[in-house]
Amino acid sequence: MRVKTTIKFGTDGWRSLVAEDFTLPNVRAVIQATAEYLKRHPAAGRPKTVLVGYDTRPLGDRFAEAVAEVLAGNGFTVWLTASPAPTPAISNGIKQHRLQGGIVVTASHNPFTYNGIKFKPFYAGPAEPEMTRWIEGRLFKGKVRQLELAEGLKQRKIRKIDLAGEYLRYLKGYVRWDLIRKSAFRIGYDGMLGAGQDLLERVLQGTRHRVVRVAYPPNPSSHHRPEPVGEHLDGLGRLVRRERCDMGLANDGDADRAGLVGSDGRFVSSQETMAILLWHLLENRRWRGRVVTTVAATNLMDDLCAHYGVELIRTPVGFKHIARLIREGGVIFGGEESGGFGFRDCAPERDGLLAGLLTLEMMVMQRKKLTDLLEGIRRSFGRWSYARADQALTRPLDPVKLKRWGEGVRRTGRLPGGAGKPAAVSAEDGVKLFFSDRGWMLLRPSGTEPLLRIYAEAPSDRRLKALLSAGRTIGRGLA
Repeated sequence: MRVKTTIKFGTDGWRSLVAEDFTLPNVRAVIQATAEYLKRHPAAGRPKTVLVGYDTRPLGDRFAEAVAEVLAGNGFTVWLTASPAPTPAISNGIKQHRLQGGIVVTASHNPFTYNGIKFKPFYAGPAEPEMTRWIEGRLFKGKVRQLELAEGLKQRKIRKIDLAGEYLRYLKGYVRWDLIRKSAFRIGYDGMLGAGQDLLERVLQGTRHRVVRVAYPPNPSSHHRPEPVGEHLDGLGRLVRRERCDMGLANDGDADRAGLVGSDGRFVSSQETMAILLWHLLENRRWRGRVVTTVAATNLMDDLCAHYGVELIRTPVGFKHIARLIREGGVIFGGEESGGFGFRDCAPERDGLLAGLLTLEMMVMQRKKLTDLLEGIRRSFGRWSYARADQALTRPLDPVKLKRWGEGVRRTGRLPGGAGKPAAVSAEDGVKLFFSDRGWMLLRPSGTEPLLRIYAEAPSDRRLKALLSAGRTIGRGLA
């Protein structure tokens, strides 16, 4: 039966409200089209096997079973995780076992009223836009083929697996475990009720490190938003101060993003997190190679790369653009402003738990708390004030309308409020305004929700506030 709906893939998959667009019939339709894509574009030399996982959202396991049933009905062998699994664990599994690809049932950082589908092709990273366009073009065009779960398990076309042990071994093998297991730090952790919520404790089990977790009520609000940004991490900050932790780590719903809190309980912006991770790789690990980030990333990335003599490449927003360059080789680090970080010799994917362990490794090697390390970066490379504001819209903003507005600003130089006249305007992804003090503001529509995302960075908090105020005024005018 065809269900009338609009299914569109955003920067990393399809997400929608459960029981409205995200329904079992629609999920089956998406997976049927995905199965047809995989059959039409097989990865040579790999078994006809697809890995399927899900996060902790309500009914996530049932949606994942429906995914497995459709894939099995289309002739694939399915490895279905027996419990919630982080997206990076799925990507690592695809890479390690050389599978055709994977599906993760997750809405990542969106509220728990949402769910979604992430498609990971054979290379174990985000699907390319031409792939998702192909899938969108096949929706509702053919019969959905299914093999019922019980029959699939009986025929061994569907297998229940546990990825946790394999993923934890991979994490331990990546970091300097010989140093980590000999040290002792206290770490506050907020898994945000997501798929990674007990994995940090498990990976550090048997060491002298102590993990203290944020406690949630038995029945948290259905509107809980598992996004590791400052406005959602007050509880982690309080925990870090109360328990005298040396750092705090938070991961989003599928644990592919990371948010840090310093030993003073203050949130470390994703921009400074990106910079301090890069500094660790360049200074402590002595890595050299290309660095990739997005148009919404901090000026600190330019300054660090110039200091260490490495190439910096900027892409449009969305980790899929970074992942494409990681796949080409020679990239040691890829970071985005939303807290997603990828590293050399891994799947071309974000990994929030690995980012946290590398931060711990940095603290161990430098014998300093996170806040002290951050202050050192600020002294050496300057301090930038950064923030992102999301403005709700009554309907999605047409990117063409936004681009047309940017062209007008380029001609007139006029902006509302105290933003000042921009020195340059770019329309590579949304509209980015550059100012003579090296401050900047980026306006771009969300790929998954009716929001205008306003990013800004400035040399002072006061200047940042003026840019954000101007951005909100612009957003109201464009709504």
